[in-house]
Amino acid sequence: MPEHQWDFVCLDPRKAKRAAVERALGPLGKITFRKTAPLGYKTYPETAQRVVEAFASATQKPTATLAVAAKKRLLALQYSGSRTYFEKHPDRVAVAWNGLNGTRRVFMDAAKDARAKTLYFELSPFKGRITVDPCGVNYRNGLPRTAAPYVHWAKKHADDDGWRKLGTTIVARTGQQAPNAAATPRPLNEKFIFIPLQVPGDSQLRLFGGAFPTVEQVIDAVAEAAKYLPDGWHARLKEHPTSPIKFGDRIAQLAHPQLVLDNVTDTFTQVAAARAVVTVNSSVGLEAMFFEKPVAAIGDCFWAIDGIANHCPTQDALNALFAQPETLSYDPQARNGFLNFLSQHYYPELDHDGPDGNLAPLEARKINARLMGPDKLGFWTCNNGIAR
Repeated sequence: MPEHQWDFVCLDPRKAKRAAVERALGPLGKITFRKTAPLGYKTYPETAQRVVEAFASATQKPTATLAVAAKKRLLALQYSGSRTYFEKHPDRVAVAWNGLNGTRRVFMDAAKDARAKTLYFELSPFKGRITVDPCGVNYRNGLPRTAAPYVHWAKKHADDDGWRKLGTTIVARTGQQAPNAAATPRPLNEKFIFIPLQVPGDSQLRLFGGAFPTVEQVIDAVAEAAKYLPDGWHARLKEHPTSPIKFGDRIAQLAHPQLVLDNVTDTFTQVAAARAVVTVNSSVGLEAMFFEKPVAAIGDCFWAIDGIANHCPTQDALNALFAQPETLSYDPQARNGFLNFLSQHYYPELDHDGPDGNLAPLEARKINARLMGPDKLGFWTCNNGIAR
């Protein structure tokens, strides 16, 4: 167990998420949960910019002039109060769930600007695991953006195929089936690229979608790219099972013979049968790697690393990919190193008990290492050249 005991200050998440934070951080020190961010009136040089960023990322933004002004004023007060708090208590660690939007964003940005340590929590794509990162979540996490560090790490820490065990736990998310699901989907033995759609308004799309920040834009982009597919290929889409908006009519109106909607077949049955998977930045793209599939991201994501996955950030790049789908590939050594790091280190196992019933010391040490700053391989280096 780490000798140093940390003092964590966490914006109080909902019950299940709070329990995950308590489970992960309990062995490492004291946790104080705050219902709200501190308020303050001091104006810092970064205040205006942090307010702009937090407001732009907010999940629910007012539109009325007075409401906008009030929201921004509140964010400014929260940034000021949080900044002052962490400047007075630089030894405390700021903790938030997700931390990309609104109040949680100014709270975490203020801690960073005060040079306090931070930890961001988020769900993991894998059962029984959790995301804990000192820099951010998703595209803003503290992982290297080149393959070499993962290959180097894997040579010293992992079995070549250790990640395969985690891959066996992957299951599709549940939710209501889209009412306009195709009654007779195209056979899975045809050549196709699988495109799992994301939830409209999801922060992954809004913040990191790049040229494709809405589901409508993704559908239109895929429809255009499908025109370039070779004979015998099709693009196969599936709506997210929890999407409140259904896009079957939009896809049907495109009337494209190489564009297919299949809401019936299990997501990972389609992944397993696909020749490749294309997504904006869905976790299904990452999970598809465990099925040894070529993967391409059209938005921004931490796993679109040369040799591990492809990146097609423009319509022209997507068209070119669809025109030659057989050329999609990856470097097995780079992919293996990356997946081994994720499976054995990046996502701690919350259900791994120690002798006392608390989180196992091995998992606690993984989290503790992230609070010690960047290592010699470049893990836990915040920003990584990524724009805020």
